[in-house]
Amino acid sequence: MTQTPDAPAPEAGPASLHPHIAAVTRTATRAASELKAEELRVVDLSGRSSYCDAVVICGATTARQVRAIAESVVRAARQAGHSLLGVEGLEVGRWVLIDLGDVVVHVFEGPWRGYYDLDGIFVDARAVRMDELGLTDEGLAPAAEAPAEGPPPAGGAEPA
Repeated sequence: MTQTPDAPAPEAGPASLHPHIAAVTRTATRAASELKAEELRVVDLSGRSSYCDAVVICGATTARQVRAIAESVVRAARQAGHSLLGVEGLEVGRWVLIDLGDVVVHVFEGPWRGYYDLDGIFVDARAVRMDELGLTDEGLAPAAEAPAEGPPPAGGAEPA
């Protein structure tokens, strides 16, 4: 993980990601979820891997959806100012790997996820819950809460 001496320290406890890692992971997970990625899984590899601190794994039903999800993750990462070190597999669309530096995203088409079995490789690593990233169980941003009903506006008139 890239960390400068004055960067904020990770929150206490083994069940939390460093804020930078959480931000990158949240961006990627949300972008994938918005395009209906299936079986989203986030794995915390902090201190267990030399190449990244978190992995996002998800599936799609078609190669076209794989490419759309991957392009959405890349676009969201760029818009958020996160590093994009590389993208592999986009042309074929069976398995796309997106290297965001400290976070690696894998998007699989249907049976290729089971064939490569990254879920099995990372079975001993801690699974990150979506609520830890500030997302819903589906990986989406929570809906904005409706404003509480209050007194009518000044002057007693109801809004038009």
